[in-house]
Amino acid sequence: MTTTPDNQPATSRNYHYLGLPQARAILTRASEETYANLLTTLRADNGNGAMMCVHGGVGLGKTFAVGSHLDDLAPHTTLRIKLSSSKIQALRAALYKKLDLPGEPPAGSTRCETMIKEALTEAPRVLVVDEAQWLDTRAFEFIRELHDDEDTRLAVILVGAENCYQKIKNRPALDSRILIWQRYTPLTPGEVLTAIPQYHPLWTDVPAEDLLWIDDLACHGNFRQWAKITYLLHEATTHPPHPAYSRDLIRALLSRIDPTQRHFD
Repeated sequence: MTTTPDNQPATSRNYHYLGLPQARAILTRASEETYANLLTTLRADNGNGAMMCVHGGVGLGKTFAVGSHLDDLAPHTTLRIKLSSSKIQALRAALYKKLDLPGEPPAGSTRCETMIKEALTEAPRVLVVDEAQWLDTRAFEFIRELHDDEDTRLAVILVGAENCYQKIKNRPALDSRILIWQRYTPLTPGEVLTAIPQYHPLWTDVPAEDLLWIDDLACHGNFRQWAKITYLLHEATTHPPHPAYSRDLIRALLSRIDPTQRHFD
């Protein structure tokens, strides 16, 4: 999870898992590093932008951090793409739509790519590609071509799973253009004790030993797991019979997340 340093305005989007009510965007070491890295990437090449890759395991807050920080740093120029296909055709179609180009994408790849490049010359842009590990070689190359074009001013942020690092490293031309790499890792126990009570009011008065117990039992420093438990806890405590927090309640919620396990002290 993330917030912007120096009390900058909070994002207007709700990036929280399942739109969790009362969830707060909070500052972690990783999200603070992301903010600094994005600043460097956007300012590089006299403001034309460089390329950056944020990678790591699922549920660690990569997309949240990049998205919410860019809402502050480049709210009107960011193009966000999350592809359901690895193919270049899907990437072209997504970019065509995000750039608000007329009609349907041209069937001819050359014409479509030319129109996309021309649109990107009109103003500085930030391209965010989520789940970038799924892209195939041609899709990666097209992103590199868009960034390298002498008439575009395009910063590129690739966000992907752990294997995204090696997929890009296997493509030397693209790898050589990545200015900054950032790897996300799970929260440490110390970060859990600092971050989780700030994340949601439900955890404010929960004893530290209970937070570590929950993290060791089910979350393992993964923010999405914490978000799931928090969502279910919020649902339970705001509906009849309004149970109070207890370890027994947490065990019941954990059994809903993973019914194959029985949870004990």
